[in-house]
Parts: sequence; C-alpha cells; structure tokens
Amino acid sequence: MSGTAAHLTAPTAITFDVTGAVGSGASLAQTARLFLPEHPERTSAVLVCLAGGTYDWHYWHLEVPGRRGYSFAEHLAGRGFAVLALDHLGVGESSDPTDAGPVGLSLLARGDAAVAHQVKQRVAAGTLSAGLPPLDIPLIGVGHSMGACLTTIVQAQQRPYAALVLLGYGVDITNVYDESNDAAALEDRIAESERIFRELNGVVPQANSCIVPRAHLRAIFHAPDVPDDVIAADDAVESVVPVRAASEVTTPGYVAKFAKAIDVPVFIGLGAVLDMSPDPHAEPANYRLSPDVTLHLVEGSAHCHNFAGNRTILWDRIAAWIPQSSPSPRRPPRTEA
Repeated sequence: MSGTAAHLTAPTAITFDVTGAVGSGASLAQTARLFLPEHPERTSAVLVCLAGGTYDWHYWHLEVPGRRGYSFAEHLAGRGFAVLALDHLGVGESSDPTDAGPVGLSLLARGDAAVAHQVKQRVAAGTLSAGLPPLDIPLIGVGHSMGACLTTIVQAQQRPYAALVLLGYGVDITNVYDESNDAAALEDRIAESERIFRELNGVVPQANSCIVPRAHLRAIFHAPDVPDDVIAADDAVESVVPVRAASEVTTPGYVAKFAKAIDVPVFIGLGAVLDMSPDPHAEPANYRLSPDVTLHLVEGSAHCHNFAGNRTILWDRIAAWIPQSSPSPRRPPRTEA
C-alpha cells in the first residue's frame, strides 16, 4: 500500500515494562513511538526499529525545519507497515539501568527482546494501540549500526522476528582476529576497545554513558550530499550512548557467533561510499543458516542512510522485500454490516 505522511496519524508514545526481563531489581521501562498506516486494519507487518549509538527514536523520524522526507517511519507507514521506533535502555526516554552495572549489549538485548515479545502479544490481542485491531501479522526486526547488532543478538537468543533488516552494520568488522572460544581473550579486547573509546571521547572512568562529539564522526556518518541543515537537525537530537555497549559493538569477535545462529531472511543495507563493513559483499556469508540473504548498497551514502540523498530508494527496497521474506499475514475475518 502506498501513502503519504499527510494521510498518517501522529505517532503514539508507548511505554513497555522490562523490569522482569532485565533482572536488575530496579523498575525499568522502555519508551517507543508507534507510527500507523492510514488504514491500520490493513497493516501488513510491524517493524521494530532499533537505532545505533548516539541515536534514539529520532533516527527513524527526523524533523528538519523547512524540509520533509527525512522520516523512515512515516515513509514505511505510508507503505502499509506499523513502525515502532524503540529507545534502548539508557537511551532517549527509556530508563537508566546503570544501577545494574556497566550497560553492555547483553543487558540492552534483554530489554529489547522483552519489548519485541510484548509487541507481538499485544498486536495479536489488539492492545498495542487504540487504532490497531487484533492482527496475526509478522514482526520484523529492523536495526541500524549498534541497533542492528542488538537486533541480531535478540533474534539469535529469543527468535521473536520473522525476518531481519540490518543496516549500517558489518559482522566482518568483528572478524579481524581469528575466532576463539577464549573468553579471557575476548574480555581483553573489549577492555581495549573501551579504553580507546573513553580516551577518544574524553569519558571519565566512572561514567557509564556519554555524549559523543559528533565532529569526528561527520565523515563516517554523512557523505557530501547531506545538507548542513539536515546534519544540524540530526545533531540537535543526539542521545547519550552507553559506553560498555559502544565498546562491545566494535570489539573483534563479539557478534559473529550470533549472526551464525540467524535462520530467518536477512536484508543487509550498507552505504556505498563508506560504512562499517570493510567488504560489504562478504557480509552475506556470515548468515549461513538464513534461507534468504539480500545485500543492498545505498549509492552515494555513508553510514547514516536515513539522511542520504538516495534514502527513499533504500526505504522502498526494504518495503518491497519484506512481503517476500515473511509469511503471508492472516487477518481477522470480516463481519457483515
């Protein structure tokens, strides 16, 4: 289904209790924004979208003064999908879980997985949103950068999704060293990654999260085709990033084992100018159990594809791929008036 942002309802803020799943003893909640299509009863799938480091839900819905068309969420809602843009724990409007210790990927994945399962149950029951009736439709995991890493971990451990869309994320960046089952060696590499991260960003040892100076990331995040006012709008909504999670996601050897366990269709999207994989065409080999691995390079784009000139080509490619990769939805029976 096609549509435009003008026909869509405003996003709804939804909060999910993840206290039990995280197991820290503290009361924890994650906040999301839900974007629904013009005809919610025809929703074909729900996309659970996880942003990367330095981002919260605004990565999926950037508002730029004087411009339109920078909202992945509105665009995909216009194509008939429900889009849930979720803040990780410790990010954006979600709870700060630092009482549980350093906020690493394992902790974040427990919270994100709990939300995914709750979304699945509530969509089936018709209780996710007042505008969404009970539907038996697939849940699709969508992640960018660290969010793609977490989407992979969540699926490998909990399997809530019918398919994955992994953007701006390269498993092969973690394969610099020979893979090893030596946990101590991996911990040493994480510690070194964290040391470098703290030194590069001026983060004191006792801080569990930080705001990363975006200036030294600009060439990685944005190709020259991204206007300065779009970059300024993006920088204005920057979120904190958990230091431990940011260190783990860049540590060689951390994520490859999770990719090996993925047995659902996978769509990989990477910037053709510059992104987090040293060899994009080698990435599909990391998902050997998947029955369908699709690679799409976003021409002219660096790491943050949602602001690139060719962003809608990527978005439309994703929208076309999802129905082919997921089971046909079963909808509630119609009743005669």
